[in-house]
Amino acid sequence: MGRIQRFTMTEDVVYQVDFGMPTPGKLAIHPVSFDIRVAYDRADASSTTGVQYFTLFAGTQYWFDLSPGVGWLAQNQGMFINSPDGVTVVEIWIANDN
Repeated sequence: MGRIQRFTMTEDVVYQVDFGMPTPGKLAIHPVSFDIRVAYDRADASSTTGVQYFTLFAGTQYWFDLSPGVGWLAQNQGMFINSPDGVTVVEIWIANDN
């Protein structure tokens, strides 16, 4: 069944999100109005100190195959995300058997 999260991110405030998957499934991330940064630590997600981050572009849906201990995203820790350019809505769908 999975779960769906939709939240509004304040400009340049770093949020921690747990993408951990207890069972195999898919993950969809959709930044609605501004690009977001995804990083493994809070400092890298920040727009002032960040050097190691991945950009997800606004208006694009990103799909990932995940399972416990396998996949592109970190499974044992939360990821940090930030909207450095403005207030945006982020939609996350974790589709799995849980």
